[in-house]
Amino acid sequence: MARLRTTIPPSGHTVLVVDDDDDLRATLCRLLEVDGHEVLSAASGGQALELCRGRDIHIMLLDYFMPGMTGEEVVKHVRTFDSKVQIVLQTGYASEKLPRQMLRDLDIQGYHDKSEGPDKLLVWVDAALKTYKHVRALHASRSGLEYILKATPELHRLQPLDDLLLGILLQIQGLLGFTSAMLATLTPEGAVPTLSGALFTPELQELTLRIGTGRFGHTDWTVLTPEEQTLIRAALDSGQAHLGSQVILPLKAGERTLGVVMVDNPVQGSGDLHLLEIFAAQAAVAIENARLYSLATVDDLTGLVNKRAWLVRLEETIQLAARHEFSTSVLLLDLDHFKSVNDTYGHLAGDYVLAALGSCIQQQLRRSDVAGRYGGEELAVLLPHTSEAGALIIAERLRAAIEDLPLRWNGQSISVTVSIGTASLPHLVVLTPEDLVVDIFARADQSLYRAKRQGRNRVIQYATSTLEGSVQVSHPPI
Repeated sequence: MARLRTTIPPSGHTVLVVDDDDDLRATLCRLLEVDGHEVLSAASGGQALELCRGRDIHIMLLDYFMPGMTGEEVVKHVRTFDSKVQIVLQTGYASEKLPRQMLRDLDIQGYHDKSEGPDKLLVWVDAALKTYKHVRALHASRSGLEYILKATPELHRLQPLDDLLLGILLQIQGLLGFTSAMLATLTPEGAVPTLSGALFTPELQELTLRIGTGRFGHTDWTVLTPEEQTLIRAALDSGQAHLGSQVILPLKAGERTLGVVMVDNPVQGSGDLHLLEIFAAQAAVAIENARLYSLATVDDLTGLVNKRAWLVRLEETIQLAARHEFSTSVLLLDLDHFKSVNDTYGHLAGDYVLAALGSCIQQQLRRSDVAGRYGGEELAVLLPHTSEAGALIIAERLRAAIEDLPLRWNGQSISVTVSIGTASLPHLVVLTPEDLVVDIFARADQSLYRAKRQGRNRVIQYATSTLEGSVQVSHPPI
C-alpha cells in the first residue's frame, strides 16, 4: 500500500545545520525539511562561515565541539558580519558549559543538550524563528524610518505637482521594494467632474489616475480589476490603509483625503503598515502644499507661472548670474492679431488658443527654463545659463512650433503666429542686479516691439555687443 504524504508549504526560512557527525547532520536536515524549511549543511566551522557569507541564513543549529574551530569560535566570527541570524548551540555533553552561562556570554538564542532528543531541539527552532521575525521586523522598521526621514525633505521641496506625484510613487516603491504602483488624486472640492471614464467614490467625487508604473504604466482604470477598484473605494471611504495582495494607502492631509496610492504586494503581509501610513501622511501634506503653491503661482488658463512668480524667478536668476558670471536670456512672446481670434471665434476660442499655446511652450522648453504669462496674450520665458546664440535657437524653435500648432474650434481651423523679442545679459556686467532685471526686460521688450513692427511672426534679438540698437536675426522664409 502506498504511503500517504502531506505536502508542507515552504516556510520561507533557511536553516543551516553545522555538525561534524554526518549521520546526525543528515537526520537533522530531514527533520527540518519536513517542516518546510530550506536546509543547508556544513561539516565544519569554516564551511559554515562560508555559507553564512554567501547566503541569507535565518537559523543556525551549531555543534559546540568540532575539529578545527569550536562552535563558540564560529559564533564570534559570525557576529562580526551578521547580527540577525539566530544561533542555537548544540552539545553532546551536558556538563560542557552551563546553558545560562553560554546564553549570557555569547550572542546566541538557544543552547540544546543533544541527549534531550529532537523534540526539544524543534522547540528551540520555533523559538528562534519567532525571535528572527521580530528582529527582521525591527530592522525593517528602523530602515523604513530612516528612508522616510531622508525622503521627506525631497517631498516638501517646491516643485511642479506632477514631479511631486512621481517622486511619491518612486519613494513608496523604494520603501516596499516592488515595481507596480499607481497614484490617483481626487477632484478638488468645488471642481466639476469630467465624467471621462475615471473612477468615482461613493460621493461621486472623481478619482483621476495621475501616474503609474509597471502594470499601471498606461494610467488607465481598465488595468484594475473590479475587486481592486472596490478595495480602493473602501480605503477612501474608511480612510484606513489596506495591507494585502495590494497595499492601498489613502493620502490624507488632516481630515481631507486627497487621493490614494496602490502598490502591488506579491509577498502578502510584508511591509510595516504604520510606517507606510506615516509616509502617506507626509506625502499628502506635500501634495496639499504643492496645490496651494500652484494656486498662488500658476496661471489657470495657460498652466504657466503667473506674472508675479515669473518676475521673482527672473530676479533670483539675474542675481545668481551676476554673482557667478553665467549667461542668462529672456524671451518675450506676443500672439499676433489675437484680437481677431476673439472677434471671429469668440472669447472661449481665445482661451482655448492661449491654453494650447501654454502647453506648446512647455513642451518645447527645458526643465530649467521658466515660462510665464505676463499679461493678456503676452508671455515671457526665462532661460538660465543660456547665451545669445542659445536663446536665438530656442526662440526660433518656439516660433516654428506655434506656427505649426494644429488648432480647431467648432470644426474650424485656427492659425496663429507669435512675435518674439530676445535679450541676454552682456558679457561684462557693469550694472547692479536690480538694474540688470529692468535692463534685460526692457531690451527684450524693445526687440519684441521691432518684431511686431517689422511684420510679425519673427524673432528679433537685441545685440549686447554694443548694448545699443537691435538687429533682426531670424524670420520665417518668404
